[in-house]
Amino acid sequence: MKNEKVSIIVPVYNAEQYLGYTITSILKQTYKNIEIILVNDGSKDDSLIICQNYAAIDARVKVLDVPNGGVSNARNCGIESATGEYIQFVDSDDVITENMTERLVDTMHIYEADMVVCGMRYMVLEGNRPVSSNDWLPQYLGKECVLSREKFLGDFSRILLYTVLLEGPCNKLYKREYFDKYGLCFPLDKELGEDFLLNLQYFSRLKRIVFISDVLYYYLQWGKNSLTTCYRSKMFDNQVSLLQEYEKFLRVQCVWKDENITFFYQYAVGHVVRCMNMLFDSRNDGEDGQIKAELFRILDNDSVITWIENAEWIPEGYEWLKDCVKNVDVGFAFDRLMDMSRQKSVPDVVVQETRQVYYPGKANQKMGQILRRVNSVLDNERIAKTIESLEQDGIKTTISKVGISCRYRMSRAIFGEDENK
Repeated sequence: MKNEKVSIIVPVYNAEQYLGYTITSILKQTYKNIEIILVNDGSKDDSLIICQNYAAIDARVKVLDVPNGGVSNARNCGIESATGEYIQFVDSDDVITENMTERLVDTMHIYEADMVVCGMRYMVLEGNRPVSSNDWLPQYLGKECVLSREKFLGDFSRILLYTVLLEGPCNKLYKREYFDKYGLCFPLDKELGEDFLLNLQYFSRLKRIVFISDVLYYYLQWGKNSLTTCYRSKMFDNQVSLLQEYEKFLRVQCVWKDENITFFYQYAVGHVVRCMNMLFDSRNDGEDGQIKAELFRILDNDSVITWIENAEWIPEGYEWLKDCVKNVDVGFAFDRLMDMSRQKSVPDVVVQETRQVYYPGKANQKMGQILRRVNSVLDNERIAKTIESLEQDGIKTTISKVGISCRYRMSRAIFGEDENK
């Protein structure tokens, strides 16, 4: 086995409560040739002292102390300081399994890949006890899938929508030469989604990518009041900008066609709905007038109108959106979303953090392929829905729940609603 160095970059800001768990999980890696770059981003608590203490007891730990400039700047500083052949990112309140780095490096070698992506477990904790969790896995693709550039980009929108694994940086192994050769960095002008933009830059240049189903990264949310679950100023503008960059990426890579377009619109509409829902979150203290003003900005946005008008699928319960954008009916949208909020039909957390995807086994995939051939001749809507249910829920659930709208099922899956309610 080759033994290239891996630079593990950890941006740190006011993380004294959790930082020890994170660093310890990295130091316990079975792959020993690592450097741990802790970038203190102007913390006001004792995070810097904790970092320095770890550096004093393990020579693999390097501490950078920089003025507060945000997570993107901290990660960029870590990249500039990195000396390893590979780069890995870990957030300062998360933990990784002991074999994460070794598994990623081994996979990179076996397939001569440019990136390896692993599964993640999203966990909500109260105190130190988990209260809920979701696994984000590439099982929509398979167990250990090796994709060429052409296959990856040709199915990019579907992979993004169904795996929840492409946006962030922490479940991936990167080659440092890509950052050096192409000047890749995290953009500094984004409050949200800066990691996805960096990944788009990287995706546009890779030749081979591998997805493995192992859960190696634990994304921890300590309490339910994380900023990532609350509406923030400029959130909508950020989302529109990110989606526009995503669309531009597909066009530049010459894959703006067929299912990539279909799934892009589905993804985009999901994020528009997310922004509207979060306006009515109980933690958002905006007055009715402020909420209506923000709803107007959303419904009157040219890109949003295009996405909704072209979407073949609208989440169950939000079909009225198509009429709302035609006449910019803010009042109707406000009343509907308020009612849904009161009935607790609006999920508490954002789409990326709660999406539960159902993965087809080989038997379901084969059955789906057979039915698709049949339906290419019959063009029967019920068969089409059965195929969709097979791929989303499996054959047993499909048989037991005949008659249930598959689009309703997909809506629940995407927005993370608890099916036991």
